[in-house]
Amino acid sequence: MYGGVHVYGNLYGCNKELLKDELYLTKIIKEAADVAGALVVSTFYYKFGINGGISVVAIVAESHISIHTWPEHEYATVDVYTCGNHTRPMAAFEYIAKSLNAKKVEVFVSDRSYYSNINGETRGGDEVS
Repeated sequence: MYGGVHVYGNLYGCNKELLKDELYLTKIIKEAADVAGALVVSTFYYKFGINGGISVVAIVAESHISIHTWPEHEYATVDVYTCGNHTRPMAAFEYIAKSLNAKKVEVFVSDRSYYSNINGETRGGDEVS
């Protein structure tokens, strides 16, 4: 088995000033990776205009963490996808939600693992033909 867990969701009622601050968002995404036990390989962001939203991504050795913001709606989406039994993606998601002062949180968890049984059959999501 190859293990991966994807924790993702929506954050409502966030602090709009924090959602516009690329330095703060970059800081918390790095801290979230540390909370998850993931190794940051690279971070980058893109700011959509002077008062617009920001997309911040951390590439971690175990996969990625991203935050996408809409300050005008006090809204953000977060993805934390990590592989390996040593990581804690839910803890990273919760850290980001708390750091953005989210008043309402929707969280989803998806098993992104790849399984192989003794007969060589696999399961790893829907097959596409």
